[in-house]
Amino acid sequence: MKPETLEILRARWQRLRIYRYQGSVLVDYRILRNFVRIYHIAGAAA
Repeated sequence: MKPETLEILRARWQRLRIYRYQGSVLVDYRILRNFVRIYHIAGAAA
């Protein structure tokens, strides 16, 4: 992945950590996993 993409993911992850509650790790993981999957699909199409 590009450094810019990693920076976006890191910023998004830190934002999610602010709203942390019990069981939020799995939710955060799903959100980030879906973001990465969509990014790869978009990158493959380009």
